[in-house]
Amino acid sequence: MLMRRLFDKNVNRKSCFMHLFSYLMLMFILSFLLPSTSFAVNPRHIILMIADGCGIKHIEATNAYTGSVPAYQTDPNWVKHWVSTYPSGSSYNGSLYWDTNFNYVLNPGTVTDSAASATAMYTGSKTANSRICVSTGGALRLFNIGEEAKGNCIASGAISTVPVSHATPGAWIAHNSNRANGYAIADEGFFEDPNTTGSGGLYSGGLGPTIPRTDVVIGDGFNASYVSTAIRNLLSSENGNLGKHDLVQWLSGQNGANNLINKANNSNVTRLAGLFKHVYHKANGSGFDPQNPTLADSTNVALKVLSRNPNGFALMIEGGAVDWAGHTNIMDDMIGEKKDFDAAVQAVIDWVNNTANVDWNNTLLIVTADHETGYLTAGLNVYPKDSNPITTVNSTTLSKEKVYTNISGNVRASWEDTNNNNFINAGETVYWVWHSLGHSNNLVPLYARGVGASQFATYATNNDPQRGSYLDNVNIFTVMNSVLGSDLATTLSIAEPDGVGDTVAVGNTYSIRYTLTDPDNVATVDFYWD
Repeated sequence: MLMRRLFDKNVNRKSCFMHLFSYLMLMFILSFLLPSTSFAVNPRHIILMIADGCGIKHIEATNAYTGSVPAYQTDPNWVKHWVSTYPSGSSYNGSLYWDTNFNYVLNPGTVTDSAASATAMYTGSKTANSRICVSTGGALRLFNIGEEAKGNCIASGAISTVPVSHATPGAWIAHNSNRANGYAIADEGFFEDPNTTGSGGLYSGGLGPTIPRTDVVIGDGFNASYVSTAIRNLLSSENGNLGKHDLVQWLSGQNGANNLINKANNSNVTRLAGLFKHVYHKANGSGFDPQNPTLADSTNVALKVLSRNPNGFALMIEGGAVDWAGHTNIMDDMIGEKKDFDAAVQAVIDWVNNTANVDWNNTLLIVTADHETGYLTAGLNVYPKDSNPITTVNSTTLSKEKVYTNISGNVRASWEDTNNNNFINAGETVYWVWHSLGHSNNLVPLYARGVGASQFATYATNNDPQRGSYLDNVNIFTVMNSVLGSDLATTLSIAEPDGVGDTVAVGNTYSIRYTLTDPDNVATVDFYWD
C-alpha cells in the first residue's frame, strides 16, 4: 500500500508522492468533467476488547455477584471459542494439565505476560515476555494491526483503565524491547518518535518512529512510571494544533466524563488524548472517582471521534485493572472492574445497533482476555472445570476473603474459617480460592460477533480434554487482518451529464482519502488511493 510505502525508509518517497500527485491531478481534471463523482465507502470497524487477566472463573464470579449474564455471553448471534496464550518458545498441553498436574498452568516457562500476549494478538507473531511488538530477540519491529489500520487510512485508537503506555495499550501504539520503558512507549504513541521528550532510562528501548501517531489514546496518564510530566506538558502545548491531539486531563473537582464528552462533541476533533487516574470500582459500585470517566464513557468518546474517519477504524479497549485485582487476589476489586468492562462491551453493542451506516456486516467485535491472572477456582486445588462453578459471591462472602496458609505466597480465598486458624480445613465451606498472585497458562474465552467472526472456527484446530477445540492468540490477528483487508471502497458512482447514473467497479483497497471540489462547487470528487 502507498501509505505504508511512504513511511518505509527503504522506499523512494519522492517517487511515491509523484505517483500520488499524478493521480490527484487526473482526478482533479475528472472533477470538472463529471458533474458528480464519488466513491461509495464501505467502512470497516474492528473493535478488540480485552479484559486483562480475565479467565472463565472471573466471569463466573462476576455473573454470580450480579445475578445476570451479559448479552454477549448468551446471545446466539455471538460465537464462542477458547484461546491459548503462551509466549514464544512455550506451549499449552491440556493432557498434562487436567486431572494430572494441577500446577502445570503455573509453570513459569509456559506463562505469558501482557506484553507478549498483546504482541501475539496484534501482530500474529509470538514473542518473549516483556517485548512490545518486537521480535523475541528484541531487535526487529513487528508490524501491528494499529499500523495496518493506519496504512489503510483507517483511524486507530487504544483506551484503557490503566496507564496508556502499559503493556496492552502500549503494544497497540508502539514498539519497544521492554514493556517497562513507559515514557518511550507513550512518546511513540502520542508523538510518533519514542524519544520526543527525553532519552535514557524509561525512554529507552525504542526501535524508531511509528508514523502516523495513534488517533485516540485514553487511560491513566498520571502514573509516574508510565507518563512523564514532560509528555503531559507537550500534549498540553500542542492541544488542538493541526494534526496533533486535543487533550483532556484529570482535573480536581471536575467530572472527567463530561469533560471528555464535551471535547468529543466538537466535530473538528479527530485526534484525542485523555489522561486520567486509575481508581478501582468496587463490586457494589462504590469507590470510583467521578473525576475519571468510566470505561464505557471512554469507549463512547472513542467511537464518536474515530467514526469521523469515513473508512472506519481499529480500536482496542482494555479493562486493565481486572488483571491488577487478580494480582492482589481481591475479588471485590476484580468484580468492580469486570462490571465496568462489561458495561463498555454493552456500550459498543448499543453503538453498532443504533448508529447510522454501522451494523454487524461492517463491524467485528471481539471480547477476550490476554491471559488468566490469579489461578482462580471454586476450591483449594479444585480444577477450573465447568462442573466446578463459582456460585456464591455476595457482600458476605466478599467480606470473608483473606490470606490462607495452606500454600505459601500470601494468596487469598473466601471460606468459612470456623476455627479462625487461616487454614482451609476439611469440612469448611469454601466459596473460591486464588492459587497464585501471578498469571497462569489456562485457556481463556473469546466471544465475537459481526463481519469475519465465523473465521475463528477455521483456526480452532487444537483440542483440549475439557474445553474441546481452541485456537491460539496469534489467530486473533489473522482474523482482524483479514477483515481489515476487505475492500474499503467498492463502487464508483458517476452521474453523467445526461443525468443517467452508472456504477463502476473499482479495485481492492483504497487507503488515502482526498476530497476535491472545484472552485465553483460544480463537482466534488472523493476517492481513496492505494
